Amino acid sequence: MFVIGATKKLQNELKSPVRDLNEYQDVPDLYKWHANMITVKGRKCLMLMNNETGINLTLFGLQKEQFEHLDNVIKGSLQQLFQLLDVDKKAAYYILDATDEIVYTKTDNRSVMGMMSETKARIDHTVRDLSYEEIDAVALNKDNNVFPMSPLKHLDPVTTLNKYFEE
Repeated sequence: MFVIGATKKLQNELKSPVRDLNEYQDVPDLYKWHANMITVKGRKCLMLMNNETGINLTLFGLQKEQFEHLDNVIKGSLQQLFQLLDVDKKAAYYILDATDEIVYTKTDNRSVMGMMSETKARIDHTVRDLSYEEIDAVALNKDNNVFPMSPLKHLDPVTTLNKYFEE
């Protein structure tokens, strides 16, 4: 199961109900994410960040139809991201298997929200001189996952995820 803490902006776009966060306190942080709607060059984008590892994904230019099938969009996009980042196959399997059930709650982790703000600032800096059409989403998502995001481990998100499954 994936538990996605959705910001108020995202909650307004969701077709799925927002559930009570207290029901999911026992879900490990590895299967908890935060998501926010951001705007890049005037277009709606969705940013996801894993609570445990800091692995993050930004989906650019989402359309209304994609929000109607957001769970499938997230699952497929994470699969592509894991391939791009060379995430260990075992780690990718366990994470993607958990996407069979996705629930949305309110946000609950200010640290993750802060890391998302830093990632958004990095995106804005990277694309400042580009038109929307010139943005390379693949390169941007790859670059956003090389910075240490997990405040306790001081490792990049991919290394943190892979080490989680080594233990």
